[in-house]
Amino acid sequence: MTMMQHDFLKTDLASARLVLVEMGRLERQLTSWMAEMIKIDANIFERLQTAWVERYRTDISHHYGITQQPLLDNISKNHMPLEACMMTDLLNIGSLPVPPEWFRRYASQEVSHTLGFATSKLYATSSRLSATAPLYAPKSGMLEYLRSFKSSRTSLPDEKWFEQALKDYDDTFRDFPSLYWLAREIALRESPETPLDLMDGRLEFWQVPDKPRPSQKILARFLAKLAEPNGQRELDFARCFLHEHRQFSLLHRTYFGLLGTLPLYRAAILPRFVALLNLMLTKAGSPSKAAEIILHTPQPYSFRYGRPQDSGIMRLGKIGPLRTKFPSTPKHVKKPSPYGCTLTESEVSEHIATGCLWMIAAARQPSDLDWLLEHSASALQNEAVADFNRLVSTIGEIGTAEGVRGLVRLRSKLRHATMLSHLNATLALTTAAMGLTTVEAEELVAQDYGLDTHHRRKEALTDDFAVVLSITGSGQATIHYEDRNGTVSNKLPASVRNATGCETLLRNARSDAKQLSADMSTHRQRLEGSWLTGQTWSWKAFEERWLRHPVLGWLARRMIWMVAEPDGTIKTCLIRDDGTLCGPDGKKIPSLPPEALLSLWHPLHSKDQKTITQWRATLEQLNVTQPIRQAWRETYTITQAEQESSPASYRYARRILSQAQVVEVGRQKQWRIRTLTGHLPSSESAPWSLRIPAHGIYADLRTGGVGEHFTPDGSLVFSYVMTDRIRFCVLQDEGDWQYDGGRKLKETTTPVRLGSVDPIVFSEVMRDVDLMVSVAARNIAFDPDTLLSIPDLAEWRRHDGLGDIQCSTEPHFGNLAQSRKEIIESLLPELGAGDAVTLEKRHVLVKGKRYQYRIHLGSGDVMVIPQQRQIVIPDKKTTAAQNKLSDYQPLHDDERLNSILQKITMLLRDDRIRDQTILDQLNALDGSGT
Repeated sequence: MTMMQHDFLKTDLASARLVLVEMGRLERQLTSWMAEMIKIDANIFERLQTAWVERYRTDISHHYGITQQPLLDNISKNHMPLEACMMTDLLNIGSLPVPPEWFRRYASQEVSHTLGFATSKLYATSSRLSATAPLYAPKSGMLEYLRSFKSSRTSLPDEKWFEQALKDYDDTFRDFPSLYWLAREIALRESPETPLDLMDGRLEFWQVPDKPRPSQKILARFLAKLAEPNGQRELDFARCFLHEHRQFSLLHRTYFGLLGTLPLYRAAILPRFVALLNLMLTKAGSPSKAAEIILHTPQPYSFRYGRPQDSGIMRLGKIGPLRTKFPSTPKHVKKPSPYGCTLTESEVSEHIATGCLWMIAAARQPSDLDWLLEHSASALQNEAVADFNRLVSTIGEIGTAEGVRGLVRLRSKLRHATMLSHLNATLALTTAAMGLTTVEAEELVAQDYGLDTHHRRKEALTDDFAVVLSITGSGQATIHYEDRNGTVSNKLPASVRNATGCETLLRNARSDAKQLSADMSTHRQRLEGSWLTGQTWSWKAFEERWLRHPVLGWLARRMIWMVAEPDGTIKTCLIRDDGTLCGPDGKKIPSLPPEALLSLWHPLHSKDQKTITQWRATLEQLNVTQPIRQAWRETYTITQAEQESSPASYRYARRILSQAQVVEVGRQKQWRIRTLTGHLPSSESAPWSLRIPAHGIYADLRTGGVGEHFTPDGSLVFSYVMTDRIRFCVLQDEGDWQYDGGRKLKETTTPVRLGSVDPIVFSEVMRDVDLMVSVAARNIAFDPDTLLSIPDLAEWRRHDGLGDIQCSTEPHFGNLAQSRKEIIESLLPELGAGDAVTLEKRHVLVKGKRYQYRIHLGSGDVMVIPQQRQIVIPDKKTTAAQNKLSDYQPLHDDERLNSILQKITMLLRDDRIRDQTILDQLNALDGSGT
C-alpha cells in the first residue's frame, strides 16, 4: 500500500476538493465586496469601528451608568457585530455596497441582545462541531473578523492550494521521507483528538535534553538501542534525517520551524485537513454549508495569521503543544512569567536533530566524520552556535585522529567566542582520552600530504609530465609542473590536460594545496602561541614529531630555537635541512643530547642586541625567510610612564579604530571580543580579553563605542571604538587547562602589576594591541554635534562631547612601523640610491627626478614636499617595481612593508611613471597638464 493510499481515500480527496472549491468561491465574493467598500474610503472599516464604539460606549453609560474608562474601549471593539459594516447611519453615508448573501445571513445569526441592545456574540456556537475542528476561537469583533481576509488575494485554502498540497505531499514523501515523518507527527500530535494509536512512539525515543554535549546516560541509552535487532535502522534514520534537514535548510528558510516552511507544512497538514473537511461535510450536509462553517470562524485557517504571515500557512496544526503517546509521563510546566501567566511546554519536542547526533556519537563510526565536518563548516559559516556545538561534540565522541585533525582545522577559522570555547573544551576532552594534551595531539595528527623529505610530492600525470606539490618560502603550498627532465612549467600542454585521469589528479592536487596552506597557517599560529603557553620539547620528542614530519619539519628548520642542555647551558640554534645545527654566527655547533629541552627563541631572550643582529645577518646569508616573525620581531618593554600608572597601561589609549577591522584582527589573535552595539549597553562594560593560563593571568583592553549606525538587518552597532587602558588580572584555574580546554578558568578582577608580568608575555600582548591599532586606526575629525553617542568610560564621562577629548591626529606609529624602519635600513644598499633615500624618525624621504616625497612608515601614506600634497598610489600600481628588489625578503606577512619598498623604487624614478592616475596627481602640482 502506498503512502497516498494509506493516508487518503479517493472519495475523501474528492469531498475535500468540493468543499475548498466552494470556500474559494464564497471568499472571493467577500473580498470583492471588501474591495468595493475600500474604494469608497481606504479606512472605511476603521471609521465604522470608531463610530460604532462611540455609540456603544454612550449606550453602556446610559443603560448602566458606567463611567467611561480606557479598558471599555477594547471590550467595545470585541462586541462590535458584523452587521455594523452595513449600518449606513454610522457614517451618514446614503448607501453602501451589499455584502454576499451568506455573510448577511451569518451576520444576522451572530447578533446578541443580552446587554439590552445589539452586540456580537463573543463565542461561536452554531459552528462548533468537534474538538477536531478548532472552531472555538473567540470572536474579536467586526474589524478583526475582516482582517482575516485580504481584499487583493486569497487568504484561505482553496482548490489551487489543495492541488499544490497534493503535489508537495508526493514530492516531500519521495525526496525528504524522514522530514515528512516528523512533520506529519507534529501535525497529528497538535490535535487533541488524534488517537494515541496513530502516534509513532519513535518520536519519544529521539527526545533528549537540550544540551551541547551528551551525557553518559544518554549515550548508554543509544548504545543499548544499537545493540537491538532494529538498532541499525535507527542509526540509518539518524543519518538520513540530518542529511535531509541540511539539504532542506539550503532550499527553504526554517526560521519558524519545520511547519514554518510552506511545502513541508502543506504536505504534513494535508491528511488532517482532509479529515477535517470531510467531518464538516458530514455535519453540514453540503459542500457550500461546510465552506460557510470555515468562513464563520476563519482565524485558524487564514494565512493572515500564519507564520510567516500571508505565506500559505495556516494556524491549524501550530496552535497547541504537542501531545505524547505515553500520557502517564508528567508534563513539564514553565515557571510563571513576570507577567503573571504560566505557560505549559509541549510534552514532546519537534527538535530531534540533537537526538540523531547523539545516536551517531554513540555509534562512533569514523565513516561519519567527513559529512559531520562538512555540516560543521556550514554551521560555522552561518554562526549557528547551537548546531555547531552539537556537531563538534559528536565529532569529539568519535575520537579518532582524523576527527582531532578536523576540529583543529575548524578552530583556525573560528572567531565566535562561544563556539571557540566549546570547541577547545571538546578538543581537550578528546585528546585527554588519548592521554595527550591538545598541543601534543595536534602535533601527532598533523597531516603530511605525502610529502617527501624535501617537502615535495611528485605525481605523474603522463609519461612526460608530473604535478609537484611543494611549500614556498612564505609557508604557502603551491603546485607546478615538471617534465621528465625536471624542467619547471606553470602550464600544461593540452594533450596532457586531456589525458585519462589527469583532471582528477590535478583537482586533488589543488585541493591538497589549499588545505596544506590552511594547515600551515594553523601550525604557525600554534607555534607562535608557544611564547604564551611556555611549550617545550625534549630533543628526542622534537625529532620524532617535528623534524621527521615533512610539513612540520619545513617549519621547524626555518625557526631559531633556544636550547637548555642538561648541564644548564643555554644556547640558540638553527636546524639546517641536512640535520646539522648552526649558531648565531652561522657556524656549526655540536648535536644535542636527547634530554635537551627546546623552546622557540624570542628576541627578549637575548640580553643584548648582538645576538639578534647576528641572527638577522645569518638568515639573510642563508636566504632563509621565516614563516613567523622572529629575528625581526617587534618587542615591547615597560616604560617609565607605565611603571607609574601600573597596574594599567595607557600606551594605546584614546585611539580611534574601525570596529569591523579591529574585531577581525583581534579574534584572529585569539582575543575574546564582544562587538559593541547600541542595543546592549552592557557591551560597553565587557573589556576585550586574552587569556594566558600558563602564567595565571589574562589581559584586558577596555574600549568604548562611538558613531552608531544601522546595519542592513536593522542592528544598531558602532562604526568605531575608542581604546582605553590595558591591564593584567589574575586568572584562576580550578582544573587543568592543558587537558580540559580551559573550561574551569575564571577571570578575577584582581590586578597584576605590570612589572610582575613576564617580559615576553607583556611584549606579545602589546604587540597584539599594536597590530590591532596599526590595522584599524582612523584619523577622524569629530564633530560632537554629529555623533549619536560618546564613550561612557572613565574620565570621558565628564565631557559634554567627543570634540573635547584630545585624540591623536597623526597616523599610528608603533613598534611594527619601527621594525619596518630597521628592515628598510638594512635593504637600502641594494637599491643603490645613495643619498636619494634617507630615514627619519617616522618617515622615509625619497628624492625623485621630479619631486621629493615623504612616506609614513606606519600608514604608507605618501606626501609630496614641500607642497605638502598627499598623493594616492594604490598597492596594485606598485607591483611593477617588484623586480627592482631583492628576491630575499626577511618577512612575508607585512604587506605594508612590501608596499612601502615598492613605492620607494617607483618614486626614485618618478620620471618613468606611466600610470595615468598617478601622473595626473603629479602634473597637477605644477600645472603642466598631461
